[in-house]
Amino acid sequence: MADSKPTILGGTAIKPKERKGWEAVRYIIHNPETGEIFTRTPKSWLLITVFYLIYYSCLAGFWAAMLNIFFLTLEDHQPKWQNSDSLIGVSPGVGLKPGQRDELIDSTMIAFNYESKTDQGKPGDASFIAGWQGWADRTKEFLKKYDDQETCKSSKTGCFSLASLGACATEPYGFDKGTPCVFLKLNKIFGNENSHCTANDFEVEPCKSMPQALKDHVKLQKDQEQVWIECHGEYPADRENLNEIKYFPATQGFPKSFFPYMGLKNELGEKLDYQSPLVAVQFAAAAKNQLLHVECRAWAKNIGYNKRDRLGINHLELLVLGNEATKKVGSGS
Repeated sequence: MADSKPTILGGTAIKPKERKGWEAVRYIIHNPETGEIFTRTPKSWLLITVFYLIYYSCLAGFWAAMLNIFFLTLEDHQPKWQNSDSLIGVSPGVGLKPGQRDELIDSTMIAFNYESKTDQGKPGDASFIAGWQGWADRTKEFLKKYDDQETCKSSKTGCFSLASLGACATEPYGFDKGTPCVFLKLNKIFGNENSHCTANDFEVEPCKSMPQALKDHVKLQKDQEQVWIECHGEYPADRENLNEIKYFPATQGFPKSFFPYMGLKNELGEKLDYQSPLVAVQFAAAAKNQLLHVECRAWAKNIGYNKRDRLGINHLELLVLGNEATKKVGSGS
């Protein structure tokens, strides 16, 4: 009769010797029985080291080659994609200075006590109201860049003079009188030329939609090839209480001579900080102790307008307070 006992195929596992404590640690660092160091023999460590050296060298070489090929498609002195071919497009944004202090950087409100240099409270306090000195200091710091005559000498697109800013060119820029100045500029777009609204274009949009007062102003200008700036109260109550708005330069625009921006370099080939032209807007008779909403729009055929996305405009709130009104802030009265 055949033996019914099953045949064992293969072998059985051999249970490794159990080591504990320091002995286990010592055998991980160096196993004298097999010659392993940290679970690998010296030959195994050599092979894996050579493999990764070759692998990462090839990977770094491939990355460097691809990066070099990418840089070959770019130009050193200008962007590859410009104007309508770029994501930025041909519609520059409208920037506003002076900016807020760091603690209130997200706020668009220009609020201050025109009868006091010093602040009331600290930023974040319910009673905080800035004195006018801080706004004047930030304005001075911003305009200091325009004193660099090296930029003017090297500019091929004209040189902006602070003298054209009239009453808004000197400290404290109207803040101490409750007639503050703000400064508007067009954001730089390399190689972008603006398409202007002249007196001959008033039947074409967006020039057709320009306020009548601005159209009348444009007709009086000898140089009509400018991007025009116009500020107004956002709501009827704001328009009633803004009263008089002054513009410097009196032309109320950014002349063609400053555009397009093509980058600037001095005689040594060093890049200079191009300074955009400015239009200063002075709220010469704004109502005191009342929050006013102001919209400033740039007018040109290439500059779009979207109130929701703040395209082609800059929006700010203006709150000019006196001593008595400042004391009441945060008191609930």
